Amino acid sequence: MNQTILQTLFLNNPEIPGEITKFCETLPEYVQAEREYSQAVRELLALIGYERFSRFEEALNHHLSCEVRAHYLFGLGLRRELLAGIAGA
Repeated sequence: MNQTILQTLFLNNPEIPGEITKFCETLPEYVQAEREYSQAVRELLALIGYERFSRFEEALNHHLSCEVRAHYLFGLGLRRELLAGIAGA
């Protein structure tokens, strides 16, 4: 399949973030985690202030996005190997 088509479907699709948000809001565990995170943010902001918290959150978000990307790419590699194995069988 053409890489441009895949990129348009999965990377450049402006509807995906909204759909992910709607999906997450249906998961009780996610909703609870969001509440707990918001409470922790308020507590940390009160203790260390906006500047320090902002620097921490930026570093944390970068770290988590790199980790999520690694998991995603690892999963893609496994699926590619699995499909190649099935096709070769």
